[in-house]
Amino acid sequence: MNIIDINYEKKTLKSDYFTWHIIANDKNKFLLLQREENGRYHAAEADVKKKHLWEVKEISFRGPEGNTYFFDEETGIGKV
Repeated sequence: MNIIDINYEKKTLKSDYFTWHIIANDKNKFLLLQREENGRYHAAEADVKKKHLWEVKEISFRGPEGNTYFFDEETGIGKV
């Protein structure tokens, strides 16, 4: 999916089809995102420079402070 707009203050990102909430931001280069639809969470990782994001079932994202994240469709993204 393509990135249409990013609002860092509101922590939102708009893609072709959805509005996502920014969970983690790695120096405005890579973003970890989630959205809720019909009681289920969806996760995505975004490459800001390429203006592209992709939905994921498993997260391979490490935050700038070394945080590790996990994803569950029922509870959303959590931090270890």
